[in-house]
Parts: sequence; C-alpha cells; structure tokens
Amino acid sequence: MSGASRHSRIVTLGEAMLRLTAPAGERLETALQLRTYVAGSEANVARMLARLGAPVSWVSALPDSPLGERIVRELMGDGVDTSFVQRPASGRVGLFFVEQGSSPRPTTVWYDRAGSAFRAMSTFDESALKGASFAVISGITPALGARSRRLAESFAARARAAGARLCVDVNYRKLLWRPGQARKALIPLLAEADVVVCSERDARTVFGATGKAPELAPAFAERWAPRASRVVLTCGERGSILVAGDSVIAQAAHPVAVLDRFGAGDAFMAGLLWALWSGSSDRAALRSATMLASLKCTILGDVAPFSATDLAVALEGSADGVIVR
Repeated sequence: MSGASRHSRIVTLGEAMLRLTAPAGERLETALQLRTYVAGSEANVARMLARLGAPVSWVSALPDSPLGERIVRELMGDGVDTSFVQRPASGRVGLFFVEQGSSPRPTTVWYDRAGSAFRAMSTFDESALKGASFAVISGITPALGARSRRLAESFAARARAAGARLCVDVNYRKLLWRPGQARKALIPLLAEADVVVCSERDARTVFGATGKAPELAPAFAERWAPRASRVVLTCGERGSILVAGDSVIAQAAHPVAVLDRFGAGDAFMAGLLWALWSGSSDRAALRSATMLASLKCTILGDVAPFSATDLAVALEGSADGVIVR
C-alpha cells in the first residue's frame, strides 16, 4: 500500500466513555477514590494518531453536559477534529468501571452505558469523509445494538463510496454480545475492509479459526477478509503477523513492564495506520504498531501520549519483522 497524501485525513467513528478505575490493590466496593480516564476504542485511536502527527476527525455523539465537554476538550487537546461530534441535549456519557487484578485475581470490568448519546445516534455528517484516506471502525460499535450496527454499516458504505480505505478492528467484547452475534454482524464489514486487525483469541472465539498462528493468519485473511490489502493477527506476548497478499510477516513483541494494558490494542491500530499513512513499508508499519502498543502499556490511562519523535527513539535498534513467506 502506498502512503496516503500528507494532506489526507483519517476518520474514526465510535463511542467515547469514561473509565473509572479502583486503585491497584483495592476493590470497587470499598475504594474511596476512583481514577477517571477518557476511553473508547475509536476515540483512543484518533487521539494517538493526532499525537503522531496525522490529521484526524472523530465522528460521534456526546451529551451537552460537563462530562461530554470533558471528553471533547481532551480530544481537541490532542489535536483531534471534533467538529463532527453531535451534542444532543439528552442522553448521557457511558461509563465502565475497572477493578485491577493481581494474579490469581483477574482484572474485572463492569459496563454502565445504556442510554448513552452515542447509542441513540443514527446518522452522521457524510462530509466528514470528504478527502479521507482511511475510515476506522471497530467491532464495539455494532455490538451496541441494532441502531449502532446500522450506523457502522452506513459509515463503512459511505467511506468506501468516498474513496477511503475501510479499517476494521474486530475488538470482540464478550460482555456486549455472543460470538455468533459478532460473527454475523462483522462478516459484511470485514468483507469490505482494506485493513483488518484481529487478535488471535478473537479469530478463534468469533470465527472458529484453528491451527497455529503462522498458518491461521493467512487462512483467516482469505476466508473472512478477501478484499483486504492488509490483515494483521495480534498474538499478545508472541507478537503479531501481517498478511499482505502472498506475503506473511511475523513481528516479535517488544519487552515491556506493564503498568496498564487498557488501550494497547488501540495503540497498535494507531501505530499501524500512522505508518501506512506515512508511506512506511509493511515491515516497518508492523514494528511501529507493536512498539506503540508496548509504549501504551507503560502509561496509565487508555492513550499512549507519544509523538512520532518519541516513537522513532523507542524504535532505535529494534528490528523489522521477519518475512515468513
């Protein structure tokens, strides 16, 4: 994939929320304080892309309230264009609560997002996609209900009609829907996507993929994303695999001391798209994506607050992925 024009924009569509997290070592039922972060997959991607230097617009809906204003101001502060965010008088900001685990106790999440302004959103200003090079959605949006599913499908169709490359992050959330529901809704989106990112776990859980990762990745791409120019399978601590036509590239994970994993997958998508937008090779794009995800894990919150210079420094001395075939 050749690099997009530096004047072209990247557009994301999705819900932003607030994450309320109990301090490490405390339970939600007894915590006296909760740390608050702005979160939401596509909003996270937009913020990190903007920090890297790409022009980004975020399409969404937030209530005209202090919490909605906080989210808008944070995204604007990172350089994201929020002019296509609807601000209805009704609705609310979705929340989710996190209790951080420490082995053998797992990290636990509780959602409180019913009635959010985004879930009531049914249309968007199509001029947001004018001149866009990439249009980004995740599997979270269609998981929110029939209206949000139609919104995601409309966004995808309008993006392709506008000449933007559709980018889909499968991003399965078991608290939102079942594997069969997710597969049915995601099949048409993946079929039209140009860039697809899916975790190995989601490929197995949602799409029934089998086999070892090096063989699973191209088989998944051929069956579920036949039009995609790039399909990436993320494999956690074992790295990632990128499939581009007949080429398969494997990238080892970068060692990292994990402080907060939330947003790491979004950082991966942001790093990948930024590198492709910049005209980097597939190997370099995969390396940048992997590094930005690692950097995110060292920062509290859902966003990796790093510039392109920061990323370049972190990448010094690291190797590009290995061409498997």
